[in-house]
Amino acid sequence: MKKLGWLLLCLVVSTCIFAGGTAEESSDVVELNWSHWFPEAEQQRFITPAIEKFEEENPNIKINQIYIQNVDYFKQLAVDIAANNEADICTLDTGDGFSAYYNIRKGGAFIPLDDRIPGYVVSDGTQLEDVDLIYSNQIDGKTIALPWFTYAAPVTIYRKSLLEEAGVDPTDLEQWDTYYEAVKKLTKDRDGDGKIDVYGFAHQTEGSVLIRWWTLHWIWQLGGGIFPNEEGPYTADNLIWNSDANIKASEYLLKLIKEAGPTGKYTVNDALQLFANGTVATMQATTWCFESLENMMEEDDFKNDLGIAYFPSYGNKRPVTITWGNPVAISSNTKHPDEAFKFIAFLHSEYAQKLMTRVPVNKVAREQYAIEYPYQAKTLNMVLEDEQRMVPDIVQWRDLDNIIHRSLEDAFLGTKTVKNALDWGQSEMQKIMAK
Repeated sequence: MKKLGWLLLCLVVSTCIFAGGTAEESSDVVELNWSHWFPEAEQQRFITPAIEKFEEENPNIKINQIYIQNVDYFKQLAVDIAANNEADICTLDTGDGFSAYYNIRKGGAFIPLDDRIPGYVVSDGTQLEDVDLIYSNQIDGKTIALPWFTYAAPVTIYRKSLLEEAGVDPTDLEQWDTYYEAVKKLTKDRDGDGKIDVYGFAHQTEGSVLIRWWTLHWIWQLGGGIFPNEEGPYTADNLIWNSDANIKASEYLLKLIKEAGPTGKYTVNDALQLFANGTVATMQATTWCFESLENMMEEDDFKNDLGIAYFPSYGNKRPVTITWGNPVAISSNTKHPDEAFKFIAFLHSEYAQKLMTRVPVNKVAREQYAIEYPYQAKTLNMVLEDEQRMVPDIVQWRDLDNIIHRSLEDAFLGTKTVKNALDWGQSEMQKIMAK
């Protein structure tokens, strides 16, 4: 097995930072630990009610939540798997190279589920095989997690009133050349005090995980990426991070940031807040962004001033977009795989899925979801019209991803030229792949 870099080095720091693993049973009750990163508001909305319903139907099974902040979750997961101390049920991320975690333990850190899915019926009558994307999370041809829910990205969101004020047609946002002209026109000093009051565009410049999510779609459309089409062979000589396509797309984004965006270092959530208060007129968004915006915006603005356009196309090339999720997997160390599977299957029931603020994979629940969450449903439908792509699921992914974050931050903040930033990233990634 190739070296896993920091994934295994983390074990030197700590082998038991949090009490994961299989909980002790009390009497005849089986206790299972489930690790995730969803904060209290989301626990109250769709996690805790699902657990309570499941425990009501299965009084012999108790589910304990293990909450870890998003920024620490995957580093901690690597530590715990290396220490044989992870939770019975682990939440993963299909955009986070989860084979890195699977391969920490010889034979696989998560159990294959293919033999359990056929013919399985959840308590409400849901046929597990009828759930969308049910076999989508595979490693070496084995399904190692169930999808739970899905995301979709990206689309362009805009403030209708600001476009109308500036005389910009929403269709101008759907091509690279007209998008640039539109965001320049939207960038204004409205009160004449010499300071910009409205920016036409925002794109994360802070070098953490969302900078990669928000950049790859632009890069992919020009034929760039990390590897060609993100397909193997995944070798050092097949890396294309400093390709002409990547440089061209990144320079285009830098031009938008410099001429029509806020200055300095900021995150997607910072940009969403600026969009919500009317300081940013357009930006790219995914399905999860609308829940944040609903909490940030005035109710009338959210309902009536929020518009959605397709992600910009480059010439005749349609965008390359993405659907992904946070599937749930069962530890290969659990003492209770049958009970654990019963619970993760229940998470795909109509009841549990109707609690979702994310896009459900249960088809019946999604019909109701589209009525309650029209922006998210529209985003998914728009994204599915395009080519779908995913980052390479390889054991070195976390190391590569951290390099990508640093490389893009340097490019967008101007610490280095775009070419120098991507050249540095290419060199560093080649070192990782050559180990």
